[in-house]
Amino acid sequence: MARTRTLTDEEILDRVGAALGDAEATWTLAGAAASVGLHSATLIKRFGSRHGLLVALSERWMESQPTSPTTADPYRELMAWAESFSPAGVTGAQLLTRVDMLVEDLRDPELRALLHVSWQRNLRYLTELIDLSQEAGQISSAAPSKTLGQLLLDTAHGGLLRAAVDPDPTDTTPVKALLEALK
Repeated sequence: MARTRTLTDEEILDRVGAALGDAEATWTLAGAAASVGLHSATLIKRFGSRHGLLVALSERWMESQPTSPTTADPYRELMAWAESFSPAGVTGAQLLTRVDMLVEDLRDPELRALLHVSWQRNLRYLTELIDLSQEAGQISSAAPSKTLGQLLLDTAHGGLLRAAVDPDPTDTTPVKALLEALK
């Protein structure tokens, strides 16, 4: 007789995603299952494999990326996006684990393709925020908004890599400084 499902797939993804966000070591399927109070077999039954779980998490993350401004103040929204890349409150071990996860995504063709789509989606969102901020006079740079968006993404990800090797990764994020320099 099959057990009654106590959690939906979305609830499992919520919990596994939160656990991975706080992880301080390379994650395993068994560790992910334990962190949400399930057995590895349950995750395999639901998602097919460790890879299937990663794909589901990546697709979910991709869908969570905004596609257009969500507030009436695009510059403030840009600053909030920049602040989300701050290493404040994140340990060096957590940052290194995130780098490990990124490398795993880069090595796998399917995960790399999902990451590419997500980053392109994020770039379109940033480009729109920058366009609106330039129109409002909140960003004075005459550089094309797509170029500025690429610089923001590259600076954000590079800042996290730098923070991962910094013994005290509590510096403010360089992407926020870049945005303030563009005023």
